[in-house]
Amino acid sequence: MYEGCSNIFSINKKTIVSDTTFTRLNEELERLNFLIEKVNYREISKFGGLFRCSTLPLERKS
Repeated sequence: MYEGCSNIFSINKKTIVSDTTFTRLNEELERLNFLIEKVNYREISKFGGLFRCSTLPLERKS
């Protein structure tokens, strides 16, 4: 991924969106009982950002 940095996006306390190329990270998170939604995000990473940078929360609690 972009410069080798992994970047994930939490939907809730147990569900995470992650790139398909983060195999080691995804496996470790699954081992910790997280549900990982794997998405091919290769094209977005070319712009210098990943999930958090390319999404806009509708509501964020402080």
